[in-house]
Amino acid sequence: MDFIGCICFGSGNRISLPTELYVIDNGLYQNYDQLNNYSLPPYHRLDLAAIYVPKPDSKKKWKGSWTFSIYNVYSRQNPYLVYLDTQGGLNTQNGVELKVKQVSIFPILPSITYNFKFN
Repeated sequence: MDFIGCICFGSGNRISLPTELYVIDNGLYQNYDQLNNYSLPPYHRLDLAAIYVPKPDSKKKWKGSWTFSIYNVYSRQNPYLVYLDTQGGLNTQNGVELKVKQVSIFPILPSITYNFKFN
């Protein structure tokens, strides 16, 4: 059985978030006066795999192997995208509440694969 591991790391991507908000005719408008003014957290994950190759059988016309893998072993919630969420309204008692929210995809993801090739 062969074992494979991969530590993937990347510095945080740069994104643009609004620096100012304006109210014009009861509408809330965002001003982006700087490009790439915010850095996302660093991206990292650990992937592991084990490959099992059964003993060859001379009667079969193909060779096969099983791969058991886990993507993002420690289930890190890496940011896929970040957006500005507005709640409330200009005419409400509490006003407008702004929050920067993160969307993450692919938590821990196990998989099993069977690979084969013909002789």
